Amino acid sequence: MRDITELPRDLFLLIIASLSPRTCIRCRAVSRQWFAAFTSQDISLLLLRWNFPRCREMRLLAAAPSASLLSSSSSSPIHNNLSVELACFARETHSWSATFASVARRYHHLRSAKPRVIEKLDLAGRSSKSSIFSFQGVATWNRYLRLDDRTANFHYPDPAWSYSREDGVLVYPAETSSSEGTGYVYQILDLATRTHVPVPFDVRQKHVRRVRLAQGVLVFEWAEALPYHQLNDREVVHRHFVTAFDVVRILSEGTGWTWTARFRSEWKLHFLGLPLNRSDRFFSAHTATHYAVYFWQPNRSLYQDDPIEQLAVWDISSPSPYRPSEDPNGDKRPVVDRALSTPTGLWNGTNGRSTQHIGLVATVSTDSLPDTKSLEKESSSSLATATAGPQVIRRMAWRELGFYNLRQRATPQLRNLALDDRNLYFVEEEHRWADGQHSSLSPPRVHMVKCTGIPIIPTPATTTTTTTSPANRPFLSVIDNSSSSALSIIIEGPVLGPMWVDSCCADGDVNMNFCRRIAPATASIEHFRDFFATASLSTIAAFTTSTSPQRLREVLHLRSAAFANGWPWTEVSPQFGKETIPMINNNIPSLLMLSQPQRWPGWAPCWRHDDFPYLTVAEMVDFAAGVRVTARHCFMLETLSVHVRPASISVKGAPPLSLPGSVDDSDDDDDTELFYSAISGEQSGSTSGFRRRRKRKPLSTAGDAAGRTEEVHFSDDMWSQLLAKGHIAGDERWIVGEEEGGRVTIVRF
Repeated sequence: MRDITELPRDLFLLIIASLSPRTCIRCRAVSRQWFAAFTSQDISLLLLRWNFPRCREMRLLAAAPSASLLSSSSSSPIHNNLSVELACFARETHSWSATFASVARRYHHLRSAKPRVIEKLDLAGRSSKSSIFSFQGVATWNRYLRLDDRTANFHYPDPAWSYSREDGVLVYPAETSSSEGTGYVYQILDLATRTHVPVPFDVRQKHVRRVRLAQGVLVFEWAEALPYHQLNDREVVHRHFVTAFDVVRILSEGTGWTWTARFRSEWKLHFLGLPLNRSDRFFSAHTATHYAVYFWQPNRSLYQDDPIEQLAVWDISSPSPYRPSEDPNGDKRPVVDRALSTPTGLWNGTNGRSTQHIGLVATVSTDSLPDTKSLEKESSSSLATATAGPQVIRRMAWRELGFYNLRQRATPQLRNLALDDRNLYFVEEEHRWADGQHSSLSPPRVHMVKCTGIPIIPTPATTTTTTTSPANRPFLSVIDNSSSSALSIIIEGPVLGPMWVDSCCADGDVNMNFCRRIAPATASIEHFRDFFATASLSTIAAFTTSTSPQRLREVLHLRSAAFANGWPWTEVSPQFGKETIPMINNNIPSLLMLSQPQRWPGWAPCWRHDDFPYLTVAEMVDFAAGVRVTARHCFMLETLSVHVRPASISVKGAPPLSLPGSVDDSDDDDDTELFYSAISGEQSGSTSGFRRRRKRKPLSTAGDAAGRTEEVHFSDDMWSQLLAKGHIAGDERWIVGEEEGGRVTIVRF
């Protein structure tokens, strides 16, 4: 025997299991025999599973076989775009040796916080004032941070672009001359394939206020360029609209996919319109089926000082070709026999009709119902007309917002809105050092974050009937089809559920633990976390009755060593707390849950003060991959850092895998980069060197040092290249931001 490649396979696997990915790449250059051994398909796939089990390629490999069986089912929860990506992945022939080299290079740059390639995208209207594109973002609150004579930003303006982590696409206004004739300035850029697809949204004679892409739905909030009417002697009102597109991934004829933007619907944002100023503000959020907006307007009355506040929620699940922006008089508006907008204050979904709700059971009075036969005859056409297009399902004014303690008044604290399948969440924030016109008169001790959830979307109601006679049937049981069910949810569905409040004032203690969620983890809490993930309801109930309230609060907040920076990486599902990777077992529900792009919106955003006195301006978290990039500032001190959760996978009897910072990972960076580029066939970009930064406290204790790593800082110039708008997005493959010069920056790893 001359070298290790001639050893029995089991011994060879034991040896290479203790090598770092960098060393495995270097071994390919030893000899032809070593090259053949370390580039074989099975060995490369094993190295991927051992070293990078959370990477995107491994998740797709585990999901592709099972997802292909579910994609043909109409009840499959897998999104169409994900199904197409999995189908493309399944039909492609993969070179796992090149994939391993590419993934190893990616995580090498991530763990060292060194960009591989930095790309710049010019935005429309950046270089020419005569551009057809106009972006007038919604004004932020007049609040900023002040400490003595130092000031810092507390709010940042909205960017003119949006990124979707679910699909890996960027929508931005491109600086191109070809859009002059059509007005299609916005482009869909697939960062993986580098393909551009225009969005059929004409920006001419429009002021774009906000753009957002979420759950495969692209939303443009915009105002007409010409004013609609005079508000007073000094202000004019512009009509505001919302235009929605479905961003759909389509299989191409060859290999891969392409994208298309299909018009879904359009609706009027505000019934009177809004002035284009820095006083009238609105916040919005949307999912694939619903859209919510909150308005805050100064009261222009001489007898009232409190601002005008109102909330509206639309059901946007049904497409419609009608465009109210092209029909000022409303002559072409579809005729709806029944008013779908619930009046203010009626939260049982009855819309003024005689309906009784007892628990989850709704019984509708039949006194005012038309003849059953005529109703059944007109059901198909009337229901299709009634459910076509966006419909307002909930409105809230001062009284209702005050009931939920959500009125902002003259000192607003609202940061953003969030939606899930049933609830709307108000995320509020206040800081000790906040100053300005809208700052609080009674600031918190340090930093307060709060999330208030209210049930806002109707729940399907079950119907009961006291007789089998058709004349005495409730209306909902007369028509038995899908459109009837959809209409009953909109009109008859009651809004059920309690109010949810989660807050953190970050009061701190003598140990400078400003937040209960970032307190040091202990082994007992780690044990309790696993206990809650696997125990039955009866066992949990017995435990909660025998545990002190303070200890129970600690357990329920799930503080554990698996939380990077004290914040849950596995928020999408508590059962993922253990270091095993559920994707290996083809667990489809786990795969779907791990595809969620964000935490549950009901938690207060404690990540904003996880490193006080630094304020976390923005973060990019790829939960499935275990990658978190954070941008923090403390007045003049600015830092952009990355944290990567290591793979806690080892072979019994073998030494642990090398972690970043070890001797094996710190030498010959240039040679390793050369090998990564040579194997994967890509070129590497040059980046500037590091500047000396402040010393960071370790994020791990002696007990869990083998399972966690510290944050690594990017170079100082990366802040100005990514954080001009205080917003970053991306996943494990890249980070997207905006530089101070007004260009979109894409940092690839």
